[in-house]
Amino acid sequence: MHTSDSTQDASNTPVAVSSAPETAGEISEPEIFENAYQVSIDYVDKHKILEIFQEITEKLVYHKPDDPLQFILLEVQSMIDARQAETETISEENKDV
Repeated sequence: MHTSDSTQDASNTPVAVSSAPETAGEISEPEIFENAYQVSIDYVDKHKILEIFQEITEKLVYHKPDDPLQFILLEVQSMIDARQAETETISEENKDV
């Protein structure tokens, strides 16, 4: 697969064009890549990455631990545990319905 300069949309996002001949059962439309910057922004928003880092950073500068990496690791693990507990609670509530 190669990227053709002649097959770009208005945002200059390259469109992948297959150079291999089509065979039975393959999709004939070219694969279009989304704007990488927007995909990144969407990911950060969807998973609340900035909020996670902000919360950890606030706690880090407040507590000023001697081992910041260990502190960060424990905070992340605490967030994971809280998310799992919330998921289990929701799952249990749905079983009762």
